[in-house]
Amino acid sequence: MRIDSNANLRAATEQAGATSARPAPANTSGGELLAPDRAELSPDQARVQSLSAQVNALPEIRRDKVAALQVAVKQGNYEVSAEQTAEAMMSEMLVPHSTAA
Repeated sequence: MRIDSNANLRAATEQAGATSARPAPANTSGGELLAPDRAELSPDQARVQSLSAQVNALPEIRRDKVAALQVAVKQGNYEVSAEQTAEAMMSEMLVPHSTAA
């Protein structure tokens, strides 16, 4: 005697296929026709695209900050606490970096 463990799965799949193959009723029980599906983009879409373009136009390196840090280092005024160093090291380890080839 052979037992087919997939028989129940096949029967359920065939039954689901038979029920999903039936077309949906053209009207509701009240006799009203169903409205076709519609999609509308929010007016914020243009604003998001505009802001994205503004961000992409910004320089990747903020030269004013870099220049200020260079002056502080040269003058010996740039001090980093042990907590800041540890925090920077931990965030560097936790954030995945992509390698540019």
